[in-house]
Amino acid sequence: VLSPQIIQNLRILQLSTLELEQVVREELERNPLLEEADTASDGNERGEEQSDQSNEIETDSAAAVDLEAVRRDLGGTTIAEPPESARQDTESSQSDSEDFGEMSASDEYTISELMPEDFFSSPAGVQTDDDGSTEFAPGQPPGLCDTILPLLRSRLSEEDGVLAESILEVVDEDGFIRVSPEELAARLDVDVGRVKTIIHQLQRIPPGGIGCADTRECLLVQLELAGYGPDSLECRLLREHWELLKRRQTHRIARLCKVNDDDVREALDRISRLEVRPGRRFGGTEPLYVVPDFSVEWDGDQLVAVPTDDRIPRLRLSARYVDMLRYPTGVPKDHLEFVRKKYEAARMFLRAIESRRRTVKNIVDLIVREQREFFVKGPEHLRPVTLRQVAGVLGVHASTVSRAIANKYLETPFGIFPMKHFFKAGAGNRSRVSIKEKIVSLIESEDKANPYSDDDLTAKLKEEGITISRRTVAKYRAELRLPACSERKGF
Repeated sequence: VLSPQIIQNLRILQLSTLELEQVVREELERNPLLEEADTASDGNERGEEQSDQSNEIETDSAAAVDLEAVRRDLGGTTIAEPPESARQDTESSQSDSEDFGEMSASDEYTISELMPEDFFSSPAGVQTDDDGSTEFAPGQPPGLCDTILPLLRSRLSEEDGVLAESILEVVDEDGFIRVSPEELAARLDVDVGRVKTIIHQLQRIPPGGIGCADTRECLLVQLELAGYGPDSLECRLLREHWELLKRRQTHRIARLCKVNDDDVREALDRISRLEVRPGRRFGGTEPLYVVPDFSVEWDGDQLVAVPTDDRIPRLRLSARYVDMLRYPTGVPKDHLEFVRKKYEAARMFLRAIESRRRTVKNIVDLIVREQREFFVKGPEHLRPVTLRQVAGVLGVHASTVSRAIANKYLETPFGIFPMKHFFKAGAGNRSRVSIKEKIVSLIESEDKANPYSDDDLTAKLKEEGITISRRTVAKYRAELRLPACSERKGF
């Protein structure tokens, strides 16, 4: 059975730093028992000194005040008993708040199986700081439609200009239209001739190629706009020998075209300067803002993880309302009950934040300890570490580790990485990421006239102490979107 405290802990645990900041500020507005420790007023009848000593309860000591202490101070005065679940949470606060993952360590199921998926949904959007610190962040760049549509409308009639906007909506991120004009005309309920006319004009907006069906058509349109005729060697290579071209069979192409190899290489050199994905220059995606949760730095000869949570307000319980619970004489019963409920909610929230901080800190410390070579020598030295291994070391369930590293980032001497980057399988003492980095390095340094085959790459990796099969090398190369040996061979 999941207690309310554990549910709260799980919800807070998987929030990113930006999301947690928003949740904390929302809770500050919602719960009058919480206030910012550095800005809230300490004025009360017992004086500032006593307030600081007895009432300041920041996240590091959220459990310092409980109802038992309030009852003792009241000298037996009765306070309405909390619900059974709240009393159970109070009695087991140490185990709930210090490591809620222990309660699920022996279970065969994960927490996500017990609750609807949208229960842990992240808050929508993040507000801009009051100090205007994000005012200078770049806005979303203009997309393909915003840039191309005015140019396209200038070439079309008013009616076709309206239709052009609907056609541009089906252009993918590479700049291609993957559906046929007939299907598009049926979808828009217009004549197919109008659709073909609009696409024809769209394709010929300089530098050309937007709205084509595939790469070959895109390159042919760009050659046409550059002044190459249909009988030019460049156009013939694309139109008649596309498959041979992709396999780099220059000798065979030269024989079929009845030209020498040098002519083919020169033509291919001119083709290689064209844009194969014309839509990528129109980056319409919104920039992703990342705030690292920890920064790995050198402290003398030691690597340490420094938290970067300065943006998150430090919280404490309001001295005024804690005094109301300690000295309830003259306070209406309904007011007292309201304060008590908000007090319990505030304590649960503070415990959840502290539990998140402690859990993430333990994981980061383990990353720094296990991946020391990564931080010293670079990404190629990332060791294979799995979530299950970390969970075993920390004594929590693997699902707890998975939630703890979700949406969180680590700043290192080699850049900012998501925490999940440090949990990869691999071979021997090398992670999958480091093996891929090595494959990229070998391919970049190879002789382009005689590139490495997958067997050659396997042998080179074995010389480096990485023993994997040729099949695995081919799989990693495909995941990296690196072409095969025959396709990498220089013209």
